[in-house]
Order: sequence, then C-alpha cells, then structure tokens
Amino acid sequence: MKVPQIFDRNMKRLAFLDNAVSVGYSLEINSLWTATFTLPADDDKNAYCQPLNFVEIFDGDERIDLFRIIGEDLERSNGAARFYDCEHVLATLLSDVLFQYHQYGGGGIKTADVLNYVLARQTTRNWVLGDCDFKRYFEYNWENSTLLAALFAVPECFDSEYMWTWDTTVYPWTISLVAPSDTMKSEVRYAKNMTSMKKTVDASGIANRIYALGYGEGVNQLTIAGVNGGKPYVEDAMSIQQYGLCSTILVDSRYEVAENLKGYAEQMLAELKNPYVSYEIGAIDLHRLTGDTFSKFRPGEIVRVVDEADGINLRTRIVSVEKSDAQGDPGSVTVTIANKSKDIAGSISELQNRALINETYAQGATNQQIYNFTDNADATHPATLKLYISDSVVRINKMLLNIQFEAFRAYEKAIGGGGGQTTSSGGGQTTSSGGGSTTSSGGGSTTSSGGGTTSSSTSLRSSNTINSSDNGGSGGENHNHGLARGDRLALIDYNNNIIGGVNFVPSGAHTHPGHTHTVGSHTHSVSAHTHRVSAHTHTVKAHTHTVQDHTHKIEFGIYEGARASSATIKVDGVEIPAPASYDNLDIVEYLKTDGSGKIQRNAWHTIQILPNSMSRIVGAVFMQTFCNSRGGGDY
Repeated sequence: MKVPQIFDRNMKRLAFLDNAVSVGYSLEINSLWTATFTLPADDDKNAYCQPLNFVEIFDGDERIDLFRIIGEDLERSNGAARFYDCEHVLATLLSDVLFQYHQYGGGGIKTADVLNYVLARQTTRNWVLGDCDFKRYFEYNWENSTLLAALFAVPECFDSEYMWTWDTTVYPWTISLVAPSDTMKSEVRYAKNMTSMKKTVDASGIANRIYALGYGEGVNQLTIAGVNGGKPYVEDAMSIQQYGLCSTILVDSRYEVAENLKGYAEQMLAELKNPYVSYEIGAIDLHRLTGDTFSKFRPGEIVRVVDEADGINLRTRIVSVEKSDAQGDPGSVTVTIANKSKDIAGSISELQNRALINETYAQGATNQQIYNFTDNADATHPATLKLYISDSVVRINKMLLNIQFEAFRAYEKAIGGGGGQTTSSGGGQTTSSGGGSTTSSGGGSTTSSGGGTTSSSTSLRSSNTINSSDNGGSGGENHNHGLARGDRLALIDYNNNIIGGVNFVPSGAHTHPGHTHTVGSHTHSVSAHTHRVSAHTHTVKAHTHTVQDHTHKIEFGIYEGARASSATIKVDGVEIPAPASYDNLDIVEYLKTDGSGKIQRNAWHTIQILPNSMSRIVGAVFMQTFCNSRGGGDY
C-alpha cells in the first residue's frame, strides 16, 4: 500500500507521509476534486505540509491524483492531530485571471483554440491541452474571471454531454475535454456489493420554461428571441404536460452572444425539466479487495444499479465517488448516481448566484446622443451628416432624423480676386447650311407735296491763287481751281465715257455769280421687291481674350434667398420613401448592415438631404444606444 507523498511547488519530493491516516477523497464529475489526510501533531513531517504544497493521494496501490494543501486544523482531544484539506491541482488555474475584458472565438476559431487561448494566460505553464472531442465555433466573452472559471465555462453552452479529464503523471499536466463513454463500466447489485441505498426525489427545482437573459440591462439586456423564433425562452412540452408550466429566469451576464446563451439555457432545461432523482449507494469496493475491474467506480462512467427486491434496474452515470478512509476502511465507498450529469444543487446555485457574477462583470449603460447639422443645399448639392458607430455600441434602440427648411443664406455679395486670361487655341467657324430671304408682300411710295428751292446770295470765290503770269484779265479774281498749268484733264460724254483729253490752261480772272437751284414737286415710289441672303459662312480667327488683374470689393452682410418645401433623403446611399412629415423619421431600417443583419459597427454612416430648391437645412439625429463599459483609458 502506497502512502501519500509531499512535494514542493516545483514538484520536488519532500517526504513520504508514512504516518498519514484517514486518507479520503471525493471525486465529482466536472468539478474540483478534494482530498483529506491526518498526521499526528508531533510528526516531524508536518513541517513539509505547507499551504499550496502538493500531495499525491493513493488508494492502496492505485494513484488517485495530485492535490495541493489548502487548509489545516489542529485538534488536541484524545491525542493531538493535524487535519489537512486538499484540492486538486486543477485549482492552480484559480491563481491566474483574465483581467478586465476578453473576447475570443467565433468565425473559424474552434473549441480547442478557445481552450488554448485561456491556458496561454497562465503565469506558470502548469497545464497544456490534451484531447478535445468538440469542434464548436462559439464566441466567448470573459471579464475579471479566473482561468479555471473561464475554462469550465467553455462547454456550458454545448447541447451534448461533456466531461473534463486530466493527467497529472507528467509535467506540464494535461487537461482534456471529451465526450463521456456510454459503455457500462461497473455494476452495483444488492446482496453482492451494495450495502445500502438512499433514493432522493426532489421536484422543488423543476423548471420546464426558462427565460434566458445575458449581457446588458433593462430593454438592452440580451435575450434569445432573435435566434429562437422570436421566443425569449426555451421550454419542454412533455414536462409542461406532465407537471404543468414551471417557469424560471436564467440570468448570466457573461453571455454576450445569443446563440451561446440559448445553448446554455437548453442545457439547464435538460437538467431541470424533470425532478432530480439520485441514488446514494453504499457499496463494497470489490476492486480494492479482489481486483475485480468491473467493480471499479469512477465519476462519469456508466454504472448499472440492480435491486431486484425493490424492482430497481438502472443504467445511469456516476456523479461522484467518495471514500472517507482509504486505509482504515478500504472496502467502504459511497457512489452517487443521478438522472442528470450535474448535481441539481449546483444548478440551483448557478441560477441563484448570478448576482455574484454581475458584481464583477461590467454591464454598460444606455446612452442618448443628438447630432446637429446645418448647411445650405440644393437638388444637386446635399446637406450631409456623417455618423461613426463604434463596436462599443452593443445595441441601437432608436435613430430618429428631424429636418427643418429655412431661407438660403449667404454672407457676402462679392469676393476678392486677381487677374486672369482666357485664350482660344485656334479659330472657329460657324457655317449656315443654306441661304435665306425676306420678302415684302407689296410696294410702297413716299410723296413730297411740293418742291423746294436752295439759293446762294453771293458769288463763290476760290481761295486757290495762281501766279501773276496766269492772270486772266482785269477785274477778275485770280484763281485756277487748284490746278496747275499743263495738268491733263479727261473729256467725257454724257454717258460718262472718256472721249479724249485736254491740257489745263488757266482762264484768268473770273467769278462765279450767285445762282439758285429749284426742286419741283415729285414722288418717289418703291415697288414690291424681295431681299435674298445667299448661303454663306462666318469665320472667327484664332484669338485671345485677356482679363487684367483686378479685384471685386467684398460686401459683407446676411442675405437670404429661397426656401425649400420638400427634400429627397438618402441614408447610406439609399433613397427613403417621401415622408408625410420631416419630424422624427425612423431611419434604422435604412442604415447599412453586416452579414448578420446588424447595423455596421466600426463604420461611417451617411445621411444626405437634397431639397427641391436652394435652401438652408437644419437637421438633427437622435440616437439611443446601449454601450458596453470596456476599453479606453483613464484620462
């Protein structure tokens, strides 16, 4: 028979506890195992039994597992003794935490990846992942959690049985998440290895309809309605028919993903839909006494319980195995079986103690925000508001748009400028494809009612003089009409035809006497006629226009113009139906969404207002959201 062995925290063996008595253990499925032992108070080896040192527990020659010391009691009645309480070394994962908020999983991240994420946060690498029989793609969220709690929470949302197993014979130790076997490994039969049996039926915890609530508060608390056909609860119809409707509320703020919360609620429903039935069986450990392997009891394995006298023939899973004194009373063992893999007390405790989790799990808050914007706009130049929604926004409750139309507004009449030049690089030509004509439909006449006379009262005298040699005689003015002697003059007839020529000879002194021109009564007539413009081409040659440097004086002021009466509204590029009123327009359904149908996070959203005429737009967007309390600094 092997005795307990004590190790320091570096797994260095310190001593064999030869005088240990009352070595006992309690092994419960998917829970932290415990052990106890006692040493005489005067045993020198008590010095090695320091808190958090490791102790290896045996049942005969069979190694039970590795534990660590967490408590010590000293008693001095009927001989002094020291009593030691131990917990499985899995409890080393209680010494490390996921501080603040952690999110991991979803997408292509498998269950094994999630488990490794948690184990990677160990300060000392005591544990590594072994087998993982499950491949789920759930997203997980933890906040201020121990690594053990985070690890154990991973399969809680599975819809199938699971069992944690481990191997502490090698270091680092190995932990595995496996599907428990349905093979029957042992039997308890009255008059063979059964010494006693206590049956317990407890219907106080029946729940056949479970309303599930996760992260958040009030109207923003996560429910499963969106992934459960609109129902915020899961239920079992057969249980309701048999026991009546028994409802309860499951609140666990660790869950931020509806699918995970639903899976967890379904698992709880499977445990609570029927009364808890357990059998506490006092048995003889024939395996310890005779080596009969079919009589070896381990938590999680299938056992058959037979009591022909009471008509009992059960095939169910072992919930726990307890032995109070593996040395003094090696054949006495207590085996607990139940109709569910999890102890009902633990389930009820989980339902009632969610408030303990909520104390350390941030819940966020409901926020109300108003975004205002004002701008001039027209039918082609919209007034635009851009909104950024971060991933800290867990839920969007409302998004309402309000619009008012005001008179278009400007603040000056002109602006300063400089010179400029516009140059045409070449000529241009405009061609008429054909001629055109304008036609008068008839003639017309203009008639003078009488003649008129123009009279000169004196003779005309020339100012052009000639030399004295050309004097024409006495008494006359000496002039030659501006011609020189010998100038060649043409002779023409009455038809203006040239018929000859003559050399100019001054005529001498002479005068031009006064005379009168008389115009008699007459009439001018215009006959009917047509003006025709033939086809022609106008050509503009290459040229430049130059504007000299200049400025326009700015005239400041407030100048108002037109006011719109309606507008086209686009949300994320999508035109919404024309509203009857521009007050409190619900635009939630028009915002761009992601693949899951949720409004896009970590993204900009755009609202455009295009009025039917130039106008000043005054707008406001009211948002009600629920934001988590994570991230950021302390500034």
